Amino acid sequence: MNFHIRPADGRDLEQLRFISAQARERYRVLPELAHIADAPPLPPSRFAACRVAAAVDDAGKAIVGFAAMRTLDALLYLDNISVEAGSSGRGIGKALLDEVRSHAASLNALAVTLTTFKEPVWNGPWFRRHGFQPMPMDCIGEGLQGVMDHQARTFDPATRETLWQLL
Repeated sequence: MNFHIRPADGRDLEQLRFISAQARERYRVLPELAHIADAPPLPPSRFAACRVAAAVDDAGKAIVGFAAMRTLDALLYLDNISVEAGSSGRGIGKALLDEVRSHAASLNALAVTLTTFKEPVWNGPWFRRHGFQPMPMDCIGEGLQGVMDHQARTFDPATRETLWQLL
């Protein structure tokens, strides 16, 4: 599959929300995380707060993945990265991650940060394979701590990790 990365805009919102919901279906096979599959799609406000890069299939011009990112504590926070289920394993996630890194560099951010599950393989292990490492607690700023606190109301903090990649 050939694809290209472009900035998403308001016309892409429904496709982005569909992909976010579809990507969560992967969790259904994991009893301890199956409830994530039942969560609603990301709300429009979540996309509005972010710069969103869309991976677009060159053949059909459909969005097959996206990365939503925003500045948080003077670093670039990867808010969400999702790839359409049928397009998984084709390098789309890596290309989106490269776009995130490129954007962080253009902002002169020192690092890209994210929060994720320690498992399954498409979460923490995937990011660690792509160069991310656990973020030291003393480097976590107020904004990122707020994200972590918010997530702790829904997810068991013991299953989560905060990662970063210095640029």
